[in-house]
Amino acid sequence: MEKNKTIKKWLYLLLTIGWLALFIKPALLLDRYFFPPHIYLKDFMQEWLMARAVTEGMNPYAPLAELAGYFFSPTPERTGLVLPSPHPPPAILLALPFGLVAYSKAVVLWFLMELACIFTSVYLVAQWWQDRRPGLRHIVFPSLMLLVLAPFWQGLLYGQLSSLLLMLLLLTWRVKRQIPAGLFLGMALSVKFMGWPILLFFLIRKKWRAAGIAVVIPVLANIMAALVIGGGPVSHYYRFVAVFMASVYRCMEWNFSLWTLGWRLFSGMCRPFEQSIGILPLVACDAMAPYASIFILLAVLATGLAMASRSSDRDVSYAVLFCVSAMVTPLAWIHTLVLLLLPLAVALRRLQQSGCPSFPTALWGLLTALLLIPDFTLINFLSRFNISPNFSGPTVVSFWPGLITLLPLAVTLCLMVLVYRSASSGRDASSVANA
Repeated sequence: MEKNKTIKKWLYLLLTIGWLALFIKPALLLDRYFFPPHIYLKDFMQEWLMARAVTEGMNPYAPLAELAGYFFSPTPERTGLVLPSPHPPPAILLALPFGLVAYSKAVVLWFLMELACIFTSVYLVAQWWQDRRPGLRHIVFPSLMLLVLAPFWQGLLYGQLSSLLLMLLLLTWRVKRQIPAGLFLGMALSVKFMGWPILLFFLIRKKWRAAGIAVVIPVLANIMAALVIGGGPVSHYYRFVAVFMASVYRCMEWNFSLWTLGWRLFSGMCRPFEQSIGILPLVACDAMAPYASIFILLAVLATGLAMASRSSDRDVSYAVLFCVSAMVTPLAWIHTLVLLLLPLAVALRRLQQSGCPSFPTALWGLLTALLLIPDFTLINFLSRFNISPNFSGPTVVSFWPGLITLLPLAVTLCLMVLVYRSASSGRDASSVANA
């Protein structure tokens, strides 16, 4: 007994030392982004600027550089946002309370809200894992462990909506009744149209009430936004801003969405911003790019929906759908992968039930470890393959090195297959035990 306690103490000590070693750099970056000039590089600035624009009767979808020049004095020398915000009108309703305070205070409040969403998400998963209300240490300790993963600390760094979306989709998973499930999914779809494969899953499973509410909520949210900010800006967003911003971010090297793969293959990533890295296509044929993207997306979507529908394990079905949701959003970058919390948890639970077979368990550990890598590390590594003459001018790389930026997509695809296969292993192990 004493020996087991000693082993546990040493294990916790090693975990603590490892956590501190991994979290030092993220902690320093998080602290730096609370103060000028880095505070103006946060993506949250777009929510705050749009909220202030609404309070001043301005168009919230004006170029963000223009809004920054109006609301900041002096105007920041450098901001991470120039073009109009790609976020839909209901996101402005969420941001309105934060627009009532100074930007520096709003950043802190938004950060606390994100932390609350992460802790709530961990609570939901821990409650499922233990099948009872988890203790405080079973919430705090896993939450701290998650903060060393790049999707979580980079989401906090830039002030993203990802932690809120994770919480809403986890609530969709946890509730068993159709009406609240549709409500939570509808809220996620309203804020960033995240989780729409779950809506298709509802339709496949003939959960009509859940699907209906999930559709009605975004419609009502946009109507409410039109009443608050005016019908003109809402119409302008859906007619022009959304289409334009999708075309811009489709060309970003760090966007690993399935929507980008056709362009990567046949058109390349064309440097929409001065600091972007260009990636040459495998075969130059611009006309094929949209068709290839649609084909790849539909193939993966159909595969994911088939996996989710065929699985008799409800948790595995949702875990697969979370993976699919992370890949099919038009703009996917590292913070989107907070959605992998559920697939990682479900896969680990099923592997544990099957006796932790060596290869799948090692694969789970590898996929988790790869999530430690921030996207800017991949981008910096990619710049080493610059093929520009004498390394002068913009950085351009060939197609094959450009695949480095698709590492998050590869992790998500592998995890989707792993969690689906782990359900079969878990059932086989249970059958053997029962026999």
